[in-house]
Amino acid sequence: MNRQAETEDELQPVRTRQRDGSDLPIKEHILMVNDLPRAQCYLEAMQAKIRPGDVVLEVGTGAGLLCCLAARLGAAHVYTVEQSPVLHRIACEVVAVNNLSDKITLINAHSHDLRSLGIIKQPVDVFVTETIGRQGLEEGIVPIFDDIKGMLAPNARVIPETVRFKHCLVNMSGIREQVELLHPILGVDLSPLDAELKSNEMYWMHPIEPWREVSTIAETPECELLNFTPVESNHSLDIITDNMCDGMLSWAEFRLADGVRLETRCRYYGAHWANSVHLMARGFVRRGQTCTTNFKYTNDRLSWGLNWSIRTE
Repeated sequence: MNRQAETEDELQPVRTRQRDGSDLPIKEHILMVNDLPRAQCYLEAMQAKIRPGDVVLEVGTGAGLLCCLAARLGAAHVYTVEQSPVLHRIACEVVAVNNLSDKITLINAHSHDLRSLGIIKQPVDVFVTETIGRQGLEEGIVPIFDDIKGMLAPNARVIPETVRFKHCLVNMSGIREQVELLHPILGVDLSPLDAELKSNEMYWMHPIEPWREVSTIAETPECELLNFTPVESNHSLDIITDNMCDGMLSWAEFRLADGVRLETRCRYYGAHWANSVHLMARGFVRRGQTCTTNFKYTNDRLSWGLNWSIRTE
């Protein structure tokens, strides 16, 4: 049959952006280190990859959790790089109180200055970074891999190894009303207030229940982070239930090691990543319809774009 647009909403590309500045709020770092499933994933990956006597490099020290774990796993020495002066100072204190100052060198610099500084003189056996944003790339993880590539030993192990992106359509009834006006209030049209919103992107800090997913989940091909060669991809999502559709939920999945994967979707209370939903004009979708999407990376390698439309067969 010919495809007819019963419910169709073409959106402008959604972009993720690199965070301005280098200092995150301290409360956000407390959320990160309190996110135990995330930390356990990294610990499991490091246990699989760090061997006694290894030289380990970390970019993005933060509060110092991962570099301390790497040192305790038997690394001969750990070099860790943090561009924020505040976090660098905190991490120095954390390393000291854990009696690991002789095994960890903390560097207050940007990753692209590492080679010129000449501090790391041995080839790096294991590289670790947790510069992962809510949508995957916006903390600059791909350029960081570019910066350190020439410092790695021939058979170096890296954490994470790959990234891929996932997305599905969702219902956000009862949640969307907290960030948008969806109807007149007591008969008064307040739509100019919505017009001041600068983005259709909404972050939700709590799990989005499975019943809110109104389509199948699409996945992009995996991309190696050490040799990042992204490809544009097209997807078809099947509507799986009759429901109101509010937009597209998108997240990233990183492979840290064999059998160890980490998603940026908020699936449990205490996760420090928020769900990212790109809102569209609310509409009713029916089982049997399809949503077609096009996924592409931007030239700055810090962000990506996503277009989609919902049609019936």
